[in-house]
Amino acid sequence: MRRKFLFVCAAFGFAGLSVVATPAKAERWLTYHNDRYGTTIDYPDQFKPGPPPDADDGRRFKDAQGVEFAVYASYNALDFNLAKYQDYTLKNLDAGQVVTYQAHGDDWFVISGTKGDSIFYQRHLLSHGGQMTEAFAITYPAAAKLTYDPLVARMAKSLRPGKGFQSP
Repeated sequence: MRRKFLFVCAAFGFAGLSVVATPAKAERWLTYHNDRYGTTIDYPDQFKPGPPPDADDGRRFKDAQGVEFAVYASYNALDFNLAKYQDYTLKNLDAGQVVTYQAHGDDWFVISGTKGDSIFYQRHLLSHGGQMTEAFAITYPAAAKLTYDPLVARMAKSLRPGKGFQSP
């Protein structure tokens, strides 16, 4: 009888562990669209928007755990091509950020890595024929990787240029 009890406890214990390790999924997704430049991203409703900046060039969002992300755009005033834009971004990372992943396509690049016990992720776009730069940036605790990685992946894929009242 004791063996059977231990087996049942072990089975439920392992099942409980697998439930804890399952990535969280957002129940509801919202869309942010910047009226000025048209930059658009889908995000889970656990994030609440902060006030728009005076320049109206993007927005910051924060969830109850203190995780923040930003979406922003600007004119490509330095006339970067994609390689120069990526190089500039890498040279201007915060002190202590260590890049562990990079990828790029024809008009986008991703930089991700760590800083202390946090993970940072940035996706950048060159849009409107290279006239605009648009970006999504988030930092979250490495301990919450299973929770945030799937959310960040979906958010990054949804980042897109659009039409705003000041976009080319």
